[in-house]
Amino acid sequence: MGLLGWPLLVATIVLALGCPVACAVLWGRVRGPAAWPARLSLILACQVTAIIAVGVVLNDHYEFFASWGDLAGDDGANAPIEQPAHAGGPPSVPHDFHPAADHTLEATFAGARSGIRSRVWVWLPPQYRLEPRRRFPVVELFTGFPGTPTAWFHAMRGPEQLTRDVEKRTAQPYILVAPTITVWPGHDTECVDVPRGPKVATWLTEDVRSVITADFRTLPGRDAWGTMGYSTGGYCAAKLPVQYPRLFRAGVSLAGYFTPSTPGLTRLPGENLPVVVRRRRPRVDLLLATSRQDPGTTTAIDGMVKATRPPTLVATYVVPRGGHNTGVWSTMLPRCFQWLTTELTHPN
Repeated sequence: MGLLGWPLLVATIVLALGCPVACAVLWGRVRGPAAWPARLSLILACQVTAIIAVGVVLNDHYEFFASWGDLAGDDGANAPIEQPAHAGGPPSVPHDFHPAADHTLEATFAGARSGIRSRVWVWLPPQYRLEPRRRFPVVELFTGFPGTPTAWFHAMRGPEQLTRDVEKRTAQPYILVAPTITVWPGHDTECVDVPRGPKVATWLTEDVRSVITADFRTLPGRDAWGTMGYSTGGYCAAKLPVQYPRLFRAGVSLAGYFTPSTPGLTRLPGENLPVVVRRRRPRVDLLLATSRQDPGTTTAIDGMVKATRPPTLVATYVVPRGGHNTGVWSTMLPRCFQWLTTELTHPN
């Protein structure tokens, strides 16, 4: 039984509800010198099962921990950062994709340019299988920190929403790609090529793109590639098109920010997005979305809007209510997919 998904969720909720019932039934049946210790144990069991159930519900929604090993602290931090022998050549290990959960495909590969070895999940729209000669645009999906890429297929329900939007003809079908951004366990690299550290930006742009274009029927050119992310992933979704306009046409930031916050990264040149868009004016379009009840992000959006000049274009999407959570962001997806459909090349 995995740490995420309905089996554990249902089991813990049933246990949390059953424990008070058992306590009520057994309370009067325990007698003698051991009565009070036994009753205290029953109360403690009720409290523990309730806390576990709440923890499982929160983890299932926010995906703080992706597996039992992750919960136990087995994060693989001792794995080496690999540097391929020939930069720019093919990936150093095969990147065959295989079926994973949530109707996705998964592969682990080493990036030829970054040297990072990590996992990537891909979701293919139904049209991909039904129309074998058709090529599709791509949207890279980024999560917050801490978080796991599969949150896009679980808590955010991205494919589910996109499928409904395509059926309504308010959006076009995309290949959805969710790469790992936390490639350095326990460290928020904010999708940056860290000095003397992992080249996360290179991994998410050059490496992931080269593998996806080699393995799947993607449309060529930057006009067929977009990004979308929430929280820290929202910063990534805005910054990568701004920094790599030759690779991406558009990006959607959900409750993101636009300057790095991790110590050691705050003063890196090229990472302060308002400064970059003011100076470089990259030919990309950004949709900056948030809630008015998420005040830090609304202030950040205002700063980006003031800094932007054509040919960089910024649109905003601000809902009146909601906090900083996936429940709010998932309700924004229909408008976001609709906006991307006006920006990216359509399947052909």
